[in-house]
Amino acid sequence: MIGDQADGLRRLFGAQEIRYTTVAVAARTDDVTRAYAMIKRMVREHGKHHGFRIVVTHARSLEEARMVFENMRRVAHEHLGVRLDYLSAVMEPAAKDSVL
Repeated sequence: MIGDQADGLRRLFGAQEIRYTTVAVAARTDDVTRAYAMIKRMVREHGKHHGFRIVVTHARSLEEARMVFENMRRVAHEHLGVRLDYLSAVMEPAAKDSVL
């Protein structure tokens, strides 16, 4: 799942600049690819000053969530020149039970 709230937030708050977009990305290859494509499109439309906060979902462990984020962070920095910030991870239900 990828969340693109920038357009809706602009309508809600008027012309105020939206500084961050929260992107929820599942820890699956196809979802990571779609999230990166969305980030790339937003950078083209809004410039590099726009920030992104990443929530990794459906991770089997905190380590997997962090690895997904770090890969996205590195690629976005190298190829787009933008910064991604880690916001949180939402674990799969079975993974949550094993962490508790």
